[in-house]
Amino acid sequence: MRPLLSLVGIGSCCALLLAGIHALTEPAIEANRSRHLWRLAFDLVGGPFDPAGRDWQDERMDLPGGIWLERSRIRGYAGEIHLLAAFGEGGQLLGARVVEHRETPGLGDFIDVDRSPWMHRFATTPPLEVDAVSGATITSEAVKRGIRQMLDAEGAPPLAEYAP
Repeated sequence: MRPLLSLVGIGSCCALLLAGIHALTEPAIEANRSRHLWRLAFDLVGGPFDPAGRDWQDERMDLPGGIWLERSRIRGYAGEIHLLAAFGEGGQLLGARVVEHRETPGLGDFIDVDRSPWMHRFATTPPLEVDAVSGATITSEAVKRGIRQMLDAEGAPPLAEYAP
């Protein structure tokens, strides 16, 4: 009985320690997530705006000049892919970025704008016309589907109205 009580005591101490670490680090983690989202937003809109006091709890955020940001999630090959898209007047897609993903390292890296220009194509090409990436078809099709769903939800212009 004594070894069992020892294990329960050690397990309880570890659980309390982990809960304490989580409580201490959660604000910093959320602040870093917010900074990452704002960095992507600045990259998408290319214009100055003040993020002070803006909360990312909502899926949509309106910005000055008729621009808004939309967040979405779609199922990829290895899990959820979190997307961020910027829209202009009339629902025109200005661009999209992947915020977070768990796709296979090496194969899924093309959805990271720092490693590949693939995501930049959505600013000028309808999602259905963006070529899938060989070897990562499920991931690329998931991103295309997620962006198309955001466009449909926002009442985007017909595909023919995209710039060549």
